[in-house]
Amino acid sequence: MLVAHFEHHNPHLLAKLHVIDFHEHIMPELRKRGVTCAYGDISSPDVLEQAHPGEVRLVICSIPDSLLQGVTNLRLLALAKQVWPKADVIVSADNPRQAHLLYEAGADYVLRTAKLCAERLHALISDHSSHAVHHHHVGEEIKLDHVFSAFKEKDDDHMVKNILV
Repeated sequence: MLVAHFEHHNPHLLAKLHVIDFHEHIMPELRKRGVTCAYGDISSPDVLEQAHPGEVRLVICSIPDSLLQGVTNLRLLALAKQVWPKADVIVSADNPRQAHLLYEAGADYVLRTAKLCAERLHALISDHSSHAVHHHHVGEEIKLDHVFSAFKEKDDDHMVKNILV
């Protein structure tokens, strides 16, 4: 999804991305989109060094522990800091406690899917409520298709139809 979002909104940044993944089948599609990539076990410091030697400014571990196998974001954070000590590191957490532990371990930012969903729902509900107040429909039953349409357009996944993970 991140690659697709960049492709749609900031295509010039695709050339700056480098994906390291053990899903070899996604590599041709990533390369076709201008993203460099390497196949490998992200839990191995040697693989990380070989997959992207040299300077790295930002490392993103976008998969929460609940979906990882054989490694955790805490371990990935430590590896990223070991291999690329000057890089900022973004990792993912399943809950606030885990996010706190990741921050204590040196994460520069922690993604939490539930928090991001809450922020999106808050924006949607606020827009819905603001529209009702602004158009004097308070207390009336109204359908706000145009408010929801704007959010649907932001969530349109047509741009990722060819990237299957």
